[in-house]
Amino acid sequence: MFVVMVVCIAASALAVFVATSRPWLGLTLGAGPGDAVILADIARDGPAASSGAAPGFRLAGIGPGGNADGRSAVLLRGSDLVEEPDGLESYAQAAAFLARQSELAALLQQSVLTLHVVNDETAEAHALEVYPRARPVRALPPVFWVQLVSGLAGFAIGAWIWAMRSGDIGTRLFALSGFGLLVSALPAAIYSTRELAVDGDLFAMLSAFNHLGVHLFGGAMVALFLSYPRPLVRPIWLLSVPIVLAPWLWADIGGLLPDPTIGMYAPMMAEMLLIALLVALQWRLARRDPATRAALRWLGLSVVLGAGAFVAGIAAPLLLGAAPALSQGYAFAFFLIVYGGIALGIRRYRLFDLGDWAFRILFYSGGVVLLVALDAALIWLLNVERAPALGVSLLLVGFVYLPLRDALWRRMHGRQILPEHELFASAMDVAFGPTSGARAERWRSLLARLYDPLETVPAGAVEDVVASPDGLELLLPEVAGETALRLRYPWGGKGLFGPRDLQLASQLVTLVARAEASRAAYDRGVAGERQRIARDLHDDVGARLLTGLHRADTQTRPILQEALSDIRTIVSGLSGKTATLDGVLAEARHETMRRLEAAGIDLDWEIPDQRAEHVALSYMQSKALLSSVREIVSNVIRHSAARIVHARIALSETSMRLRIADDGRGMSCQAEPAGYGLGNIRQRLGGVGGTLAITSDAGGAALEIVMPLGGPGQSREPGAESGRFL
Repeated sequence: MFVVMVVCIAASALAVFVATSRPWLGLTLGAGPGDAVILADIARDGPAASSGAAPGFRLAGIGPGGNADGRSAVLLRGSDLVEEPDGLESYAQAAAFLARQSELAALLQQSVLTLHVVNDETAEAHALEVYPRARPVRALPPVFWVQLVSGLAGFAIGAWIWAMRSGDIGTRLFALSGFGLLVSALPAAIYSTRELAVDGDLFAMLSAFNHLGVHLFGGAMVALFLSYPRPLVRPIWLLSVPIVLAPWLWADIGGLLPDPTIGMYAPMMAEMLLIALLVALQWRLARRDPATRAALRWLGLSVVLGAGAFVAGIAAPLLLGAAPALSQGYAFAFFLIVYGGIALGIRRYRLFDLGDWAFRILFYSGGVVLLVALDAALIWLLNVERAPALGVSLLLVGFVYLPLRDALWRRMHGRQILPEHELFASAMDVAFGPTSGARAERWRSLLARLYDPLETVPAGAVEDVVASPDGLELLLPEVAGETALRLRYPWGGKGLFGPRDLQLASQLVTLVARAEASRAAYDRGVAGERQRIARDLHDDVGARLLTGLHRADTQTRPILQEALSDIRTIVSGLSGKTATLDGVLAEARHETMRRLEAAGIDLDWEIPDQRAEHVALSYMQSKALLSSVREIVSNVIRHSAARIVHARIALSETSMRLRIADDGRGMSCQAEPAGYGLGNIRQRLGGVGGTLAITSDAGGAALEIVMPLGGPGQSREPGAESGRFL
C-alpha cells in the first residue's frame, strides 16, 4: 500500500505537471455556429485579461506577436476544440486534427501572441497582443480533477484489494482493471482539458495510452467474471482475452480499422455486453448459493451500472452517429460507482473474503495520503512555510478526516451496534427473566436485535459459538432456558457473519451464562432461607396453634382452624411446592361448608371434573383462589341473609371458572357493595391474571372468578398423560 501511495502521488504530480506546462492564455474557448471559436470566458488574472478581449467575441485566428495584419495568423476552427478525436469520421481526419494540434502548439510557444478577435455584433475586428505564461494549477477545470480522482480511486481500491489477497486470481484481475482505469483516465485528463492545443505527437501518445487503459479495464473485467465467483473456464483460457484485444489495439493505433469510432468504441461495447452476459451466467450458476449470489449481486450491479453508464453515454451514441450524451471527462465519474460499490460490497458481502481489517488499512492509508497532499498543497500553492504547513495538515487530518472516517465506518458497517453498557443491561435482562420461558423469549429478542437473521431455528448439540465457513450461519449453545440455536442469513439476508460477530456472540453467551449462574446461586440462597422460615412456621407456630386448638372453646376453634390452614398454605408456598387444582378446591369447599353450616346456610358445591387432579397451581394462584372464596363467603354470611349458596366449577383448556351464587337480598341491599373486601379480591386475582365478575338482582347475587391455567408457575402435574390436559 505504501508503493501504491507513492505511485498515486507520482502519477498525480506527472499529470498536473504536463497539464500546467503548456502555455496559458487565460481563455475558456467554445465551439460556435459555423465551426467558429467563441470566447466563452476570460480569467481575471490571466494573460488575456487586460488585452481588451471580452466574452462572446469570436476568436478568428492566432498569430505571432506584431502580426496585426493577420498574414501569419492561423485561422481557428471549432473542430480544433474536439475533446476526444476518437469520434472523428476517419483516421485521415484524425491525422489532420493532430497535425493542426502540432501547428497550434508550436505557435503557442511564442513569447508574444496576437489574437485576432471579431465582435460579431458590431462587425469590428481587433488584433490583441497577449503574453502567454505557464498555466497555474488553480486554472485547471473541474473536469480535469474528476478524471484524475476517478483514475486514482480505481487504481487505489483495486490495488488495495489485491494487496489483501494477492494470491487470488479474482483480486489480481480486479487490480488490473483499476490500473487500466488509471492508464485511461490520466492521459484523457491532460488532452481533454487543454486550453487550445497540445503537441500532436504528445496527443497521439496520450490517446494511445487512453486506448490501452480502456482495453485493460474491459479485458480484465471480462476475465474477472470468467473466473469469479465461479471459474467458467480453465485459467489458461483467460489468455484468449488479451490475444483478441492486443491485435485490435495495434490495428486501431495504426489506423488500420474502418474509422476511429469503430476502433475505440466497438470493442468497448462488445466487452460491456460480454460482461453483462457473464454476470447473468454466474447468477444462474449461483442460484443455490445465497452467499455467492449476495456477492455477485453487488459486484455485478456495480460493474454493469458504472461501466454501462459510461458506454451508454459515450460509446453507444458515437457508434450510432450521434453526439455523446455528456462530456467524456465527466463520464469517468461513472467508474467511481464500480470501485466505490466494490469497496462497500466488501463490507456488506465479504467480496474476495476480505474483512474489517482491510478497511482499517484503507482508511489509515487514506489519512497518510491526505496528510501528504495537504502539506504539499499548502507549501506549493499557498507558499506556506514547511513547519506551519505540516502542523496545519496534522490538525486538519486529526479534527476533520479522522471523525469523518469514523462516521463513514459506522455508516458502511450498516449494523446496529449496542454500546457496552446497553449490551450488559440487555444480557442481565435476559438472565433475570421471571420464568424460563420469559428468559428464552428475551434471548431470542436480543439476538434478533443484534443480527436480524432471516431464520432462527433449533440446532443440535452445540458446545460453543461457531460460524459456518461461508458466513451464512451462526450456531449458539444452549443458554437462558433456550435450546441451541442456528441463526441464518443475518441482517435481513444482506450480510454474512464475520469474526467480529463471532466474538460478540461468544462474549454475550459467556455474559448471560455467568449472570444465570449468579441468579441460580441467589435462587438457591433464597430457597434455603424460605425452607428455614417454613420449618420455623411449621414446627413452632403451627405446633402452638395446634395445642391451642385442643384447648379452645367452640367460638375460638374455627378461628384457629383457619389460621392453621393459612399456615399450611404459606409453608407450602415457601417450600416451593405446588398444589393441585382439585386439592385447592376441596380445601375451599371444606372451609366454606364449615363456615356456612355455623351460620345456618346450606351449601350446594358441585364436584369438579376429574381433570382438575392433573392441574398444578402455584402458591400465588392457590392463595389467590382460597382468599377470594373466603372473602366471598364472608360477604354472604354478613350481608346476604341467604338460605343457600351454590358453587359451580367450569374447566377449559386455558382457564377455570368458579361461580358462587346465593338466594339472598342481592348486592344492592348489602352494606359494602364496593368495599375493601371486593377490591382485595380483584387485586389478588389480577396478580395472577384472573378477574372477578358480579351480577345481582332481587333473587340474589352471583360472583364469578375466572383464573387462567397457563400463567407463570403453573404447569401440569408430573405424570399426567400428554393428551389429557383439560
